[in-house]
Amino acid sequence: MPSIETSIWLALKARVEALVLSPTLPIAWPNLSFTKPATGYLRVTHVSNVNRRLFLGSTDPHQRLGLLQVDVFGKKNENIAVAVEVAGKVAAHFPTDLRMRFGDVTVRVTTAPTVAQSLDDDTHVMLPVTVPYECFA
Repeated sequence: MPSIETSIWLALKARVEALVLSPTLPIAWPNLSFTKPATGYLRVTHVSNVNRRLFLGSTDPHQRLGLLQVDVFGKKNENIAVAVEVAGKVAAHFPTDLRMRFGDVTVRVTTAPTVAQSLDDDTHVMLPVTVPYECFA
Protein backbone atom coordinates (compact mmCIF):
# COMPACT_ATOMS: atom_id res chain seq x y z
CA MET A 1 0.00 0.00 0.00
CA PRO A 2 1.47 3.39 -0.96
CA SER A 3 2.25 6.06 1.63
CA ILE A 4 -0.19 8.90 2.22
CA GLU A 5 2.10 11.29 0.34
CA THR A 6 2.31 8.96 -2.66
CA SER A 7 -1.47 8.46 -2.63
CA ILE A 8 -2.03 12.24 -2.60
CA TRP A 9 0.30 12.67 -5.58
CA LEU A 10 -1.30 9.82 -7.52
CA ALA A 11 -4.82 11.21 -6.94
CA LEU A 12 -3.72 14.64 -8.21
CA LYS A 13 -1.80 13.17 -11.15
CA ALA A 14 -4.79 11.09 -12.26
CA ARG A 15 -6.95 14.21 -12.33
CA VAL A 16 -4.43 16.10 -14.46
CA GLU A 17 -4.21 13.11 -16.83
CA ALA A 18 -8.01 13.21 -17.21
CA LEU A 19 -7.88 16.80 -18.51
CA VAL A 20 -9.13 16.98 -22.10
CA LEU A 21 -7.93 19.92 -24.16
CA SER A 22 -8.21 20.61 -27.88
CA PRO A 23 -5.61 20.62 -29.19
CA THR A 24 -3.99 18.20 -26.77
CA LEU A 25 -1.00 19.68 -24.95
CA PRO A 26 2.01 17.66 -23.80
CA ILE A 27 2.65 17.61 -20.05
CA ALA A 28 5.99 18.12 -18.32
CA TRP A 29 5.90 15.99 -15.15
CA PRO A 30 8.22 16.39 -12.17
CA ASN A 31 11.53 14.56 -12.47
CA LEU A 32 10.89 13.32 -16.03
CA SER A 33 12.84 14.45 -19.07
CA PHE A 34 10.89 16.80 -21.30
CA THR A 35 11.70 18.71 -24.47
CA LYS A 36 9.76 21.95 -24.70
CA PRO A 37 7.75 22.12 -27.91
CA ALA A 38 7.58 25.38 -29.87
CA THR A 39 3.82 25.37 -29.28
CA GLY A 40 1.96 25.18 -25.98
CA TYR A 41 2.39 22.70 -23.15
CA LEU A 42 1.60 22.17 -19.46
CA ARG A 43 4.05 21.79 -16.56
CA VAL A 44 2.92 20.15 -13.32
CA THR A 45 4.41 20.93 -9.91
CA HIS A 46 3.24 19.53 -6.58
CA VAL A 47 4.02 21.50 -3.43
CA SER A 48 3.25 19.80 -0.13
CA ASN A 49 2.68 22.47 2.46
CA VAL A 50 2.11 21.75 6.11
CA ASN A 51 0.52 18.98 8.16
CA ARG A 52 -1.74 20.13 10.97
CA ARG A 53 -2.81 18.10 13.95
CA LEU A 54 -6.42 19.07 14.62
CA PHE A 55 -7.43 16.10 16.76
CA LEU A 56 -6.10 14.81 20.08
CA GLY A 57 -5.80 11.10 19.37
CA SER A 58 -2.35 9.95 18.30
CA THR A 59 -3.86 7.84 15.51
CA ASP A 60 -6.38 10.45 14.39
CA PRO A 61 -5.92 11.89 10.89
CA HIS A 62 -3.84 14.99 10.23
CA GLN A 63 -4.94 17.76 7.90
CA ARG A 64 -2.45 17.76 5.01
CA LEU A 65 -2.45 20.95 2.97
CA GLY A 66 -0.76 21.52 -0.36
CA LEU A 67 -0.79 23.11 -3.78
CA LEU A 68 -0.95 21.60 -7.22
CA GLN A 69 0.39 24.03 -9.78
CA VAL A 70 -0.28 23.53 -13.47
CA ASP A 71 1.66 26.05 -15.52
CA VAL A 72 0.12 26.75 -18.92
CA PHE A 73 2.72 27.65 -21.54
CA GLY A 74 1.51 29.36 -24.68
CA LYS A 75 3.43 30.22 -27.81
CA LYS A 76 5.27 33.56 -27.60
CA ASN A 77 3.74 36.35 -29.71
CA GLU A 78 0.42 34.51 -29.97
CA ASN A 79 -2.75 36.22 -28.75
CA ILE A 80 -2.58 35.98 -24.92
CA ALA A 81 -6.27 35.05 -24.88
CA VAL A 82 -5.32 31.60 -26.22
CA ALA A 83 -3.20 30.81 -23.14
CA VAL A 84 -5.71 32.46 -20.81
CA GLU A 85 -8.48 30.25 -22.23
CA VAL A 86 -6.39 27.11 -21.65
CA ALA A 87 -5.60 28.27 -18.10
CA GLY A 88 -9.30 28.83 -17.49
CA LYS A 89 -10.08 25.31 -18.68
CA VAL A 90 -7.40 23.87 -16.40
CA ALA A 91 -8.87 25.82 -13.46
CA ALA A 92 -12.40 24.66 -14.31
CA HIS A 93 -11.15 21.05 -14.24
CA PHE A 94 -10.51 21.47 -10.49
CA PRO A 95 -13.75 22.94 -9.08
CA THR A 96 -14.11 23.79 -5.39
CA ASP A 97 -14.82 20.70 -3.26
CA LEU A 98 -13.79 18.28 -6.02
CA ARG A 99 -12.77 15.02 -4.36
CA MET A 100 -10.01 12.92 -5.88
CA ARG A 101 -9.23 9.46 -4.54
CA PHE A 102 -6.38 7.03 -4.64
CA GLY A 103 -6.84 3.94 -2.49
CA ASP A 104 -8.15 5.02 0.91
CA VAL A 105 -6.91 8.61 0.55
CA THR A 106 -9.22 11.44 -0.51
CA VAL A 107 -7.89 14.80 -1.65
CA ARG A 108 -10.28 17.78 -1.79
CA VAL A 109 -9.91 21.08 -3.65
CA THR A 110 -10.46 23.75 -0.98
CA THR A 111 -11.06 26.89 -3.07
CA ALA A 112 -11.37 27.84 -6.70
CA PRO A 113 -7.99 27.62 -8.44
CA THR A 114 -6.12 30.86 -9.05
CA VAL A 115 -4.96 31.83 -12.53
CA ALA A 116 -2.06 34.21 -11.95
CA GLN A 117 -0.59 36.95 -14.09
CA SER A 118 1.26 35.85 -17.22
CA LEU A 119 5.05 35.68 -17.27
CA ASP A 120 7.06 35.90 -20.50
CA ASP A 121 10.30 34.17 -21.42
CA ASP A 122 12.17 33.94 -24.73
CA THR A 123 9.89 31.34 -26.33
CA HIS A 124 6.67 31.11 -24.33
CA VAL A 125 4.24 32.93 -22.11
CA MET A 126 3.39 31.15 -18.85
CA LEU A 127 0.21 31.37 -16.78
CA PRO A 128 0.37 29.57 -13.43
CA VAL A 129 -2.82 27.85 -12.27
CA THR A 130 -2.66 27.06 -8.55
CA VAL A 131 -5.01 24.48 -7.04
CA PRO A 132 -5.13 24.45 -3.21
CA TYR A 133 -6.05 21.12 -1.62
CA GLU A 134 -6.41 19.36 1.69
CA CYS A 135 -6.41 15.75 2.74
CA PHE A 136 -7.33 14.25 6.10
CA ALA A 137 -5.24 11.12 6.56
